Order: sequence, then C-alpha cells, then structure tokens
Amino acid sequence: MGIEPLHIGFTVADVRSMAAFMHACLGFEVTEPRRPPAASIEEVTGVLGVDVELIYVYAPGLTMELLQYTSPQSATAAGGRPCDIGASHLALKVHDVADVVHRAAAYGFEAAAPHLPRVKAGPNQGLRATYIRDSHGFTIELMGG
Repeated sequence: MGIEPLHIGFTVADVRSMAAFMHACLGFEVTEPRRPPAASIEEVTGVLGVDVELIYVYAPGLTMELLQYTSPQSATAAGGRPCDIGASHLALKVHDVADVVHRAAAYGFEAAAPHLPRVKAGPNQGLRATYIRDSHGFTIELMGG
C-alpha cells in the first residue's frame, strides 16, 4: 500500500519538561525546541490561532513529536482515564521497571499501582508491567524486569 510510519505525536502540558524527562530518565535523544510557522500548523491540523512549540524525541525505531500549544487554550487540564475513548499511551520495554518508576517520580510521574505486577499470559508473560502517568494524564506503559 505504500504506507510508512513517520512519527507519533503527543500534545503535552510542558514540552521542555517532558523532553527533559525523556532524555534524562529514558535516555532518548531530543532536538532543540522550535516554533513552526502558525500558518503551516493551522493548515495541517485545522486549528486556528495556533502558537505551538515542538520537540522531536528519538529512540531506536521510534520518532515522537512532543507539542505544547500555548494557543488556543486546551479544552482540558488533563487527559482521561485509560478506559476513556481517545486515550492513548506509549509502551516501552525497559531493563528495570522499578528503577524507571523510581526515577520518573522526580518528573512528576506516578505508578498506577503500588506494586509492579507480572503479566500472566501472552507474549509478555512473566514481565513486570505498570502504567505511569504525570499530573496531566500523559501515560507510559513500562514492561520489563
């Protein structure tokens, strides 16, 4: 069909803080922040009156675009629950789930549960897994040892 994934985009409350977390805690490469011309963002998104700052984040096999809109103002202060329509999460396989959960706390992320359960069935059986969320609902699923 000729389809090739380019990147995945996430709108976040603070693009610089999220990029710092992605770099310092997860080891991803990040670009310098930039402000694309409003007209091009408006044409692509259909949202008028935009002012956006974005940072690209790179990991093996993954390119993320983190966006922070300073206008127009967001209709919500935080993302919904994982069960809400439109909810999303980024899933990462990590060496030590407990270590990442501990380090992510310094960036405002909290684990969904106080313990780190093991996956009971399927291709990831036996791995530890948890969701971590920041105060705005940005959710990352961690799986690993």
